[in-house]
Amino acid sequence: MDEYLGRLQVTVEALPRDRMNALGETLFRAYRNNKQVFMLGNGGSSSTASHMAADLAKNTIGPNMRRFRIVSLNDNAAIMTALANDLGYENVFSEQLTNLVQAGDVLIVVSASGNSPNVLKAMRYARSRSAEVVGLLGFDGGTAASLADIPLIVPSDHYGVVEDVHLIINHILVDYFKSRLADTRPCVV
Repeated sequence: MDEYLGRLQVTVEALPRDRMNALGETLFRAYRNNKQVFMLGNGGSSSTASHMAADLAKNTIGPNMRRFRIVSLNDNAAIMTALANDLGYENVFSEQLTNLVQAGDVLIVVSASGNSPNVLKAMRYARSRSAEVVGLLGFDGGTAASLADIPLIVPSDHYGVVEDVHLIINHILVDYFKSRLADTRPCVV
């Protein structure tokens, strides 16, 4: 227990604060400009993407303020399984983006390895549509690090620590937006 908690603490302390700030500013710009934010991931990262989408949509905005336009692409089992069955699992995210993503939107991928073919294909597609691409990554960032406008790499090679820290980043972002939006109230409805 002490070893794991120690590893987690060291990793949190080593987070790249500048990239976390850049992510916060990217999301704030998307919110201010009424752009759509898309989240995605596989396995445990899929759960994190869903959790982040829910938290940012619901928990960040005060009364009489609009919410983030944010959705997790792994939350519709019917479309995911249809695309996987008919077009291959490597296309489950990029095919959804084909109908949805527009210039100025933001794609946030959550991936410990940064090497999942379906994640990389979605990143390439979003970039081709002039969307901003953020990678919440682990290990060395994998191929996804080179495809992301903001590669936020959790400096650990332990899956559990990477996944835990991705959730910590989520909760930091929620607190950031609660504060930032309360101060600026940019979009009172």
